[in-house]
Amino acid sequence: MRRFVTKRKQPSSLHYLCLKTEIAEGNSKVFSISSDKGIKQEVAVFNIGGNFYAISNVCAHKGGPLSQGILEKSIVTCPWHGWKYDVRNGKSPHRGGDSVNSFKIHSIRNKLYLDLIPSKLGTASYRPHKAYAELRDSVRNHLSHIDKDSIIQTDNKVHVLGISTTNTNDEIAPRKSTSERSLEFALDFAKNKLGANCHMIKLRNLKFRHCEGYYSKNAKACIFPCSISEIDKADQMLEVYERVILWSDVVLVSTPIRWGNASSLYYQMVQRMNCVQNQSVTNQQYLIRDKAAAFIITGGQDNVQHVAGEMLMFWSQLGFVFGKFPFVGWNRGWYAEDTENNYNNLISDHGASMRTDIMRTVKGAVEMSKLVKEKRYDEQIM
Repeated sequence: MRRFVTKRKQPSSLHYLCLKTEIAEGNSKVFSISSDKGIKQEVAVFNIGGNFYAISNVCAHKGGPLSQGILEKSIVTCPWHGWKYDVRNGKSPHRGGDSVNSFKIHSIRNKLYLDLIPSKLGTASYRPHKAYAELRDSVRNHLSHIDKDSIIQTDNKVHVLGISTTNTNDEIAPRKSTSERSLEFALDFAKNKLGANCHMIKLRNLKFRHCEGYYSKNAKACIFPCSISEIDKADQMLEVYERVILWSDVVLVSTPIRWGNASSLYYQMVQRMNCVQNQSVTNQQYLIRDKAAAFIITGGQDNVQHVAGEMLMFWSQLGFVFGKFPFVGWNRGWYAEDTENNYNNLISDHGASMRTDIMRTVKGAVEMSKLVKEKRYDEQIM
């Protein structure tokens, strides 16, 4: 009697990946898998001490590639924003964290097979802190309102936001800042002569962290609102985002010149605003709509035009437009070394032309903001 030996069939849910030797110990490899229904998913396979584990390659936070993260023992850290997962089961190593799908790996004759049916399903439990979530939702509602409404219902007054970027320490002793006093004059003019609602932000009074370069890791890692604000409840850039995106029609930025450039606080702020500009690149989402900007630049050395050029470039990339004469600036020159006279000249009779220039710049910005709102400029060109 002849005996027949039948080969054991592999379950239909198993998918061949690679040879075991193709994934070195302590390393990972990513695979793009398509199900029978044509649904694609990325799976990261990790080798820990000769044992193989598979989880979704897509971080539950913002989609970072887990296969590129740092692996310590069984914990992988997402390279974008630092979220952690145990590769053995896809779970977060701490309470309250999200988890990702995990899959069983079968090793058959030096070959690795993936069971396409997840052994554990990922769960979403993380919630950002209240202020972050409120800003995120408010911006979404604001953009939806603009996109869907044929007529935007707003009050009749233009909202002018002033941002003072000087770092003068007036807590130690009162010091008169030329750039900030000029901004105060500009806001008074906008309020009393142009009927605008005005608000000033003094950056030196806000506590916010420097940009940590998430854009350099991947364009999509630079999210809005900024991931730093999501991590740090005390980060007050949320106030800048809210005022610039939701409240203002016009933004007036004042800065002193520091070694030929804008103030260090100015750069600290605008680098954190990269997440606003980046949304148009990664998500085709324009957060700045129908807004105008203008600048006041003062200092003790030349370079007003250089600083203005940088500011015009950056704020135009955010989506702002500009009226006539979008910046005003003056200085005492390289050799004067008497910057206190910048302030004295501003408030004296000799400063009449300076004040006239400020009023012209402010009026140009306010009138431009009215025009672009009335004509729905942004909605027509996008």
